[in-house]
Order: sequence, then structure tokens, then C-alpha cells
Amino acid sequence: MFLWYIYILLLLLNLVFALIRWGKLRTPIKWLFGLLCWVFLIEIFRKLCDEQWKSFGTHLNIPIEMMFQFLYFYYLLNKKKRIFLYGGLTFFFTALFVAWNVDNDFFWQKNFIDGVFMDVCITFWTGLFFYELIQKPIRYNINIDGNFWVNCGNILYYPGTILLFGLNRYLESVNPELWQNLRPLNYFLNLLIYVLYLIAFIMDRNKK
Repeated sequence: MFLWYIYILLLLLNLVFALIRWGKLRTPIKWLFGLLCWVFLIEIFRKLCDEQWKSFGTHLNIPIEMMFQFLYFYYLLNKKKRIFLYGGLTFFFTALFVAWNVDNDFFWQKNFIDGVFMDVCITFWTGLFFYELIQKPIRYNINIDGNFWVNCGNILYYPGTILLFGLNRYLESVNPELWQNLRPLNYFLNLLIYVLYLIAFIMDRNKK
């Protein structure tokens, strides 16, 4: 699919600009570089695999993406908010364990309810960032803080993919045509978040 190649090119642009500006990036933004390296590798893996291994690749990606986002927010949010980070992580891995315990073939199926669990956690954590943001001084400058752009991407992408992750298996079996029409939405949301991440890598500037 043409959109996939644009998506990969955008990922590479993110990685290139992150490396170019590495010394000027803040610690939270640097963790996103690790996330994007992983996403790039898993996307290439999924492109080369059959459908069953693609499903496994998606399930493998979700908890690792969750961990990278946890580390991003761990270094971003006020220390008093870390209880919410640990709570989200506990919820996610407990839910993942229950899903696997109910169906031992879970990681080989196109049932991406684990993606919904991740989306809920990251959406909540993103909300915490914006809550902290509105409490900052009026002179706060988004032109040097890439985290603003990162979380603009997060607040659009993660709530937006809840529907896709939650209903993909049902729609694919009940209304395959509708599901095929909705799939480009996932690419669009991916393009949107990585455009905003790219802006973050370009704009972010460590004050130290």
C-alpha cells in the first residue's frame, strides 16, 4: 500500500532529525527515539510476514510500545503523578495476562483488545500532561518544548485507534468491506502522529 511507504519514510525522517538534534533534545523526547526505532523494525517485520505472524508482531509491539511510552511519561510528568503511571502499567499487564489466560492463542489472533488497554492508559497519561500544561506560567513557550507536539499527536492517535483495535475482529468477520474502508484511517492516524512527532524533534530544545 502506498500509504505504508509514506509512513515508513516519515518514520525515517523522525529518526534522522532525532539523531541530528540529539544533543538538544530533552530526556523524555529521547525515549521516543527508542520507540520509533522499535516501530520501524516491527513494521518491516510485519511487512515481510504472513497474516498469522503479522498478528503476532502487532501483539508483540503493543506491550513494548506501552513500556516506551511509560518511560517517556515517567521523565515528563511531575513525580507526584507517577502513581498514575504505575497504576496504568499494572492495569495493562494484568488485563494482558487475563486475555492470554482466557485464550492461550491470543497472541496469534486478530483480536487486538490489548491495543485498547494501551490506548486507554496513554490517553489518560496524555491528559495528565495537558493538565500540568495549563498550570504552567503564561510565558510557557511551545516553540522550544517538543512535548507539546508529542502529546498533540498522542491525544489524536490513541483515542482514535480505540475503535480500530476494539472492533477489528468483529468488523472483519461481519462486514469485511466496511473494515477494508476503515483500515486507511489507521494509516492516516499513524501519519498524523508521526508528523507531530517530527515537529517535536525539530522544535525541542533543552534549556540546560
